[in-house]
Amino acid sequence: MRTFLAVPGDPAWVASAREFTARIRPRLPAAAWTEPGSWHLTVRFLGEITEEAAERFSEAIAPAAAALLETELPVAGPVVVPSRGRPRVLGMGFGAVQALGEVARAAEEAARAIGCAPEERPFRPHVTLARLRGPWPTAAVEEYCESARAWAFPAWRVRSVVLYRSRLDAAGAVHTPVREWTAAGAVAGARA
Repeated sequence: MRTFLAVPGDPAWVASAREFTARIRPRLPAAAWTEPGSWHLTVRFLGEITEEAAERFSEAIAPAAAALLETELPVAGPVVVPSRGRPRVLGMGFGAVQALGEVARAAEEAARAIGCAPEERPFRPHVTLARLRGPWPTAAVEEYCESARAWAFPAWRVRSVVLYRSRLDAAGAVHTPVREWTAAGAVAGARA
């Protein structure tokens, strides 16, 4: 099964980002804006693994995942990928939080232990808000960044950490929880 580890959207952050994108989209060139229901922070993409490997991975990261629950992740500002050259992705980044870094490190170790290739890129938590299909003028990218910096996004409260199974169908990607660590009082499987 094709899998990835992620922190699902926080309802307060999603509501704020939904309002932000609704206001900024009409002023910017065309892009493929992501749906609020799909907003999450990917911690580690695992790719195709067996159910047994998913269980071993889950056991290995359980302590770090549980320690991340109820942590607030501060917004660090706009993200443009790549940072040089023609932008392809716009998003919002999140500040360094020790507990999130611990989950990323545990996930990397556990992924290698089950045979996944090492992640070459440094972990930079972000939410993808838009994918740019064509080139944007520099002024439009700057307007996105300035507007994002000026917006009062709330911190993202971690209510759960989820190992997802991802499958593609005609309507797009369908993500199904395989294993979930949930904060007290949160409803397992509930999404923003």
